[in-house]
Amino acid sequence: MAKSIVANSALNAAAGLSLLLIGFACSIITARLLGPEANGIIAFSLWLAVTASLVAELGTGVMLLRLLPQLKSQGYSPVDRRGFAAYLLRPVVGSTLLLAALYAAVFTLAEYEHWATSTPIVVVITGALFVIQSIGSSAKNYLLGEQQVGTFFRLSAASGLLQFFGVAVGAVFFGIPGALIGYTLGFTVQFTYAAGILRTRARNCGISPRYLLGSSMLLSVQFIVDSIFLNRVEFFFLERYSGVAVVGFYAAAMSLANLALQLPVQLTGSLVPYYSEKLQDHGGTTLPAAVFEAVIRSLSYITLPLSFGLAVIAPRLISTIFGEAFAPAGPALTILALVTPANVLGLICTQYLFSLDRVRERLMIGIVGAVTMVVGAFLVVPSYGAEGAAAVRFVVFTLMSALMMRRLTFERSLARLYWNLLRIALAAAACAGAASLVLAFIPGFVGLVLAISAGALCYIVALRLFRAVALEDYAVIESIARRLPGVAGIAAARVVELVFANRGPRNGER
Repeated sequence: MAKSIVANSALNAAAGLSLLLIGFACSIITARLLGPEANGIIAFSLWLAVTASLVAELGTGVMLLRLLPQLKSQGYSPVDRRGFAAYLLRPVVGSTLLLAALYAAVFTLAEYEHWATSTPIVVVITGALFVIQSIGSSAKNYLLGEQQVGTFFRLSAASGLLQFFGVAVGAVFFGIPGALIGYTLGFTVQFTYAAGILRTRARNCGISPRYLLGSSMLLSVQFIVDSIFLNRVEFFFLERYSGVAVVGFYAAAMSLANLALQLPVQLTGSLVPYYSEKLQDHGGTTLPAAVFEAVIRSLSYITLPLSFGLAVIAPRLISTIFGEAFAPAGPALTILALVTPANVLGLICTQYLFSLDRVRERLMIGIVGAVTMVVGAFLVVPSYGAEGAAAVRFVVFTLMSALMMRRLTFERSLARLYWNLLRIALAAAACAGAASLVLAFIPGFVGLVLAISAGALCYIVALRLFRAVALEDYAVIESIARRLPGVAGIAAARVVELVFANRGPRNGER
C-alpha cells in the first residue's frame, strides 16, 4: 500500500479508535452503574439513532468520499469542493427533519408501547440524538473525502472527551436519560462543523443533478437495506422475544466484538479515495490485483488474531469487564468475534464496488443478506436468544462476502493471496491456542492478562515459523515501526526483524 494511504489510514484509524475506546468505556460505565436492563434501553436507543441517520444520509457520504478526490484532480478549488459538500448536505437536512417528524408521530400514537416504558423521556432524547448525529456525520465524510484526516482526528478527540464526561456525569446523576444526553453531546462537535459547511454557497461543480439523483437513489436503497436489516436488527427480535435485558447482554457482547472489528474498519476509512486514485491511474476500469491483495493482507495481519483470540477469551473477558451479571453474554461474544473476518472482507469489497460505481451489484447482495438476516432471526432468535442472533449474523456476513468476492475481477488469479491468508490464519490459530492453554490453568484476571500476552507472543513467533508475512509488505511494516516513538519504536523494529528473520530485502531476496 502506498505511503499516503498508510498515513491517512493510520490517522483515520486513530480517530475512529479513540471514539471506539471512549464509547466502550461509556458502555462499561452504564452497564456497571445501571445494570443489564438499562444497558439494553440505551443500546436500543443508540441503534435507532444510528439506523435512522444512515437512512437520512441518502448515500451522500459515499458520494463525497468518491467524488471529492475526482473534483480535486479536475482542478476544482477547496472552496468549490466545500460548496459541493454543502450542495449534498442540504437534502440530508431535509430528510433528517422528515424522518424526525415521522418518528415523533409514530411514538406519539404508540404512547407507552415502546422499549423505554420506565423512562418515556428517553424517546424524546433519542429523537434529538438522531437529528444531531445525522447532520453531523456529513462532517466526517467531507473531511475524509478531502483527506483532511488530521482535522478529523482533532474533531474526533474533542467529540470523544465530551461524550465520555457527558455519559459519566449523566449516568451518575440522572440515570438512563442522563447517559443518553451525554451521547448526544458527543455528536455536537461534528454537528457544529457540518453547520459551518452548510453556510457555504452550494455548488454542483459541473456534476449533473440527474447523475447525483440516480446515484443517491441507489445508495439510499442500499443504506436502507444495510442500516435497517444488517445493522443490529437482532436488537428488535431480541427485545420482542427475549426482553430488553437480553438486548443489554447482546449489546455488551457486540461492544467487545467491535474491539476486534473496529481497528480494521477504521483502517479502511480512506479506501474509497485510495481506490479512486488508483483507478484513475489504471484507466478507471479495474484495480491491479496487487493493490487489492495488499489491502487484504494488511488488514488480515490484525483482524485474524484479534478475532480468534477474542473468541477464546470471550467468557472470562466479558465477566471481568462488565461484571458477573453479564456472564450470560459470553457465548454470544465468542460467535460474534468469529464474524469479524467476514465482516472486514465484506467491507473491503464494498468499498471497491463503490469506487467503481457498481452500487447496484452491492445493493442486490445487500438484499440477499437482509432477507437471510430477517428470516434467520425470525426462525432462530425465539428459541436460541443472543447466541442464535450471533449465529445468524455469522451466516449472513459470510454469505455476503462470498457473493461480493465472486463479483470482483482482476487481471490475474488471487490464488497467491489465498495461500497467504491460510498461513496468517494458522498463525492466528496458534495465538488462540496459546491463550486457551493459559486460561485453562490460571484463573481470574491474572489468567486473562497472561493469556492475552501469551497469545500475542505466540502469534509473532508463528508468523515467522509459517512465513506468513509477505515480503511485499516488508518496506511498509518496517517504515511504520521506525516512525513509532522511543521504546515502542525499538520494540516494533525488533518484532519486525523477528518476523522476517533472514527474509528481508537487505539480505538479498528482493
